[in-house]
Amino acid sequence: MKVQLRFSSLAVNMSLLILSVLIASLAIFFASNHFMHVGFANHFQKDLETLRQVVDDELGTLKEKRFQNAVLLAQSIDLERAFHATDHNSLVRFAKSAQDRFKASFVTITDRKGTVLARSNSDRRGDNIAESSVMEQALNGKPNVDVLKLKNNGLSVAAAAPIVFDNGPIGALMVGEAFRTNSFVDEIKHTANVEMTVFDNDERLSTSIVRNGKRAVGTKLESAEVYTTVLKEGGVYSDDATILGKAYKTVYWPLRDKQEKILGMWFIGTEAVDIDHSITAIALSCLATTLVIAVALSFFGIFLVHSMVNPLEQKAYTDRLTGISNRAGFEKTFERILKTNPQKGALFLVDLDNFKDINDNLGHPFGDECLKRVANLAKEVFRDTDAIARLGGDEFIIFAPGMHDPEIIREKAKEFLDVVKYTYKVDKGNALTLTASLGISLYPDNGKTYTPLYRNADIALYSVKNSGRNNYALYNGDDLTK
Repeated sequence: MKVQLRFSSLAVNMSLLILSVLIASLAIFFASNHFMHVGFANHFQKDLETLRQVVDDELGTLKEKRFQNAVLLAQSIDLERAFHATDHNSLVRFAKSAQDRFKASFVTITDRKGTVLARSNSDRRGDNIAESSVMEQALNGKPNVDVLKLKNNGLSVAAAAPIVFDNGPIGALMVGEAFRTNSFVDEIKHTANVEMTVFDNDERLSTSIVRNGKRAVGTKLESAEVYTTVLKEGGVYSDDATILGKAYKTVYWPLRDKQEKILGMWFIGTEAVDIDHSITAIALSCLATTLVIAVALSFFGIFLVHSMVNPLEQKAYTDRLTGISNRAGFEKTFERILKTNPQKGALFLVDLDNFKDINDNLGHPFGDECLKRVANLAKEVFRDTDAIARLGGDEFIIFAPGMHDPEIIREKAKEFLDVVKYTYKVDKGNALTLTASLGISLYPDNGKTYTPLYRNADIALYSVKNSGRNNYALYNGDDLTK
């Protein structure tokens, strides 16, 4: 009888112990699941602020680029010749050539009253666009750039500059990037590995989100709360949201012009489903352990989730295709170099020649391999201490601190051009040769900050493109030395 009592007591104590461990494990499961979700949400929101700055920086860079394009084209000798030819087709050819050269969405040329003389992307002419803000200022002699809605191109970054020749002002030229082309959102997705959408008011104008094999453009914003917070009140909305039937961690903020008028919205986010499943799986592993092991696994789970999602800030500065820095990463490295070890240096701006032909004839996957090859060649030719980045598309940039001797710079440019040049067979009897053009500016002679250095290297690059390509040029004020 005593033995039976002792056995019963032991069974009760073991049952209580197992029950206690089970209750403790369940408590830890729910607690770890909750705190991992909270920790990830806080971490994600903090990194989204970094990504918002990346988007704003990319927009600023795009504005600066289109502004420089407009000013250069408005002063072009080729444009003056096209005007003097009094031939509409000459202006159209110039506009289409400029669009192709600068990879713009459109180029528009008007007379001094704002009446359209030629467009690069349409046969339409004769309408008056003087009322658009950038064109109105350009017709008054002031080049400028802004985000605005255009009748023919929609929501765009557009820059305009006055056309002034010997006889005075004769018109204006506009260069623009239409958001509906998806190039901006695709660049952000490749850069930071998040979904990106540009809204024209509450309609998706361009997006990286794909549903049933198609981009979800033309669809409307589903959330009344987002509409009120961002479009009506001009605030920022950051929370979980359902987009076209899927859950996302999101942030929306207003897209404004220079007058602070709200034209639409920016959106960045990442799907929440995979994150929730991963966090739950980690928490479930804690359920089968003792209290001490469960606590340890909970902390390990938090660390694993943090490692699994990858800090978005690091992704924001790396080019996804080539593995080298992107534009944002390059600018950050450039500023750090000048701050920690300021010395003379050279900025090399690279643009691949005939790359569109490579893509069209051999396919975009082959073109991507070419871009990877060029990135690897740049790392081989230049030094480990040099900053190398892909700006987007087929444009690369290198800053070489300490390289200031013109002869050494020329030798380095020639070496790079030689290794990049390569001939690809298209089909029997046909081949395409990939080459590069280089524009070079010197620090601090041609600029003490990134913007003027880039602009002057771009001017040098433009001269190479105009004079036959597969060459280099050093910027030297009004003169270009080759």
